[in-house]
Amino acid sequence: MTSISKELERILEDYAPIVKEGKHVLIGLLDGTIHLEKGKEGEAPVQIRVSSLDERLEITVDTLFQGM
Repeated sequence: MTSISKELERILEDYAPIVKEGKHVLIGLLDGTIHLEKGKEGEAPVQIRVSSLDERLEITVDTLFQGM
């Protein structure tokens, strides 16, 4: 079995109940995203997808939504 980092363990502890209810969770990281979704029958209860960003974005939420 592969071990997981303490950070991923904490994310799963915090968000697994929400995901198991059928809600999707997307967590933004500095260099990618983690997408959590409910597993289908026969799969793990929480499916984890990790996507890397080709380019690091350094922008704040205020800047992103400025002018709205």
